[in-house]
Amino acid sequence: MSGFHDISEGKVSLSDEAYLSLKESILNGDIAKGATYTQSEIVKTLGIAISPLRAAINKLETEGLIKVLPRSGIQIIDTDFALTRNTYQLRVILEREGLKSYIRSATDEEINNFRQKHIALRNEINSCSSNVLVCEKLAKLDSELHNAFILSLNNQIITKNYLANEDLIRLTRLDRVDLASNEMLLRTNEEHLTLIDAIADRDPVKALESLDTHLEKSIKRAMGLWGF
Repeated sequence: MSGFHDISEGKVSLSDEAYLSLKESILNGDIAKGATYTQSEIVKTLGIAISPLRAAINKLETEGLIKVLPRSGIQIIDTDFALTRNTYQLRVILEREGLKSYIRSATDEEINNFRQKHIALRNEINSCSSNVLVCEKLAKLDSELHNAFILSLNNQIITKNYLANEDLIRLTRLDRVDLASNEMLLRTNEEHLTLIDAIADRDPVKALESLDTHLEKSIKRAMGLWGF
């Protein structure tokens, strides 16, 4: 995602480090969404220099995670119904195309690997007392599965826009992690398994129906509608 790599030295530049540090602090909630900060406050909080921070701010504003307010500071975007709806709408459009490609290109071994990971996670959800821990594991596996659909398209423009959109979706989920129940986690996991079975059968109609159902329920869960 970053455009700040120092290719000549083969090292990550200070601007790249600042970008990654600030973005991760936003996405994990250390820097509060909806809040406004001065550059000096961010420098003090993250321990980074002002010049690399300015480059990072330009990048993150382009990606839509922050707004630069003249004479006021840097505002972290807040999440609302419209943002949640828009990000998931784009996700549906891109993933449907990616899934059709993935069904044709994925190996049986890769598909079975996803199935085994989900079965193992289902067992962990049933036995684990920490919903937050398994929620993080499910989120990571969710990204791994859905990203595979997009990567199968082998289109850098689509991948770049999809990953930027995923950052926004991650931001909308910040308020939901502590509320996740075992039932919700199990339902999400089972939806993945249904989708994986359809992919394994090389059935595009069934797979697209499973994806549509999963993403429709995902957006409802993102809005706190746990009954879905």
